[in-house]
Amino acid sequence: MADRKIAVVTGAGGGIAAPLLPRLAAEGWGLHLTDISQEMLAPALAEARKHDPDATGVVSMLESVEACRAALPPSGAIHALVHLAGIFVPHSVSEQGRPVYERTMAANADNAFDLVAAADDRLADHARIVFISSLAFSAGSPEHPGYSMAKGALVGLTRALARSHAPRGILVNALAPGIIETGMPAHVIAKDGEAYRKRIPLGRFGAPEEVSGVIAFLLSPDAGYITGQTLRIDGGVTAG
Repeated sequence: MADRKIAVVTGAGGGIAAPLLPRLAAEGWGLHLTDISQEMLAPALAEARKHDPDATGVVSMLESVEACRAALPPSGAIHALVHLAGIFVPHSVSEQGRPVYERTMAANADNAFDLVAAADDRLADHARIVFISSLAFSAGSPEHPGYSMAKGALVGLTRALARSHAPRGILVNALAPGIIETGMPAHVIAKDGEAYRKRIPLGRFGAPEEVSGVIAFLLSPDAGYITGQTLRIDGGVTAG
């Protein structure tokens, strides 16, 4: 349909996307999904099509502006970019850790810049952009320095784009989750989960639905006066 709102969701095979995709479809969004492999994308696309039969998807590493452009829907306006794609790999600040650092920056920050660059001339007026930063941007993750850097970069990009795109009514925000029970932080939970849990005022890790619900809110009319913000979803870790 010509008036169908299209949301592009990257990292669509991940744990945050799982509850997000059916919710967006139920709220009338048309879905276009990307992930880094057919193995990751296919189950997410199949599940999305249960709720949105017209959902589409593309396998992409989002490794350049050109790759991001090819990963977008082939035509039409884009009404939301939800950038969930990223990696979380431990490494040291050392010569040996440099390759992981480079991969981490590319997969968590560079691709966000490239995605917006590729989609910019197709973004509808009053579109929404949502990035996923992390509590690591402010608290620091000692075993993930590149990830901490990249997620801080997304906060800066969010603020810059919120200002540059405000004349078109495009709202740009980020989320900074703490530890959410998905596959990405499983190695951290397995190693130091109890110690981290004790630092959380609510006494538990977050659920994917508690992040996807905030994303859905930021795409809704109720969030029409929120832009340039980084919303912390961390169970109270940064309270005060």
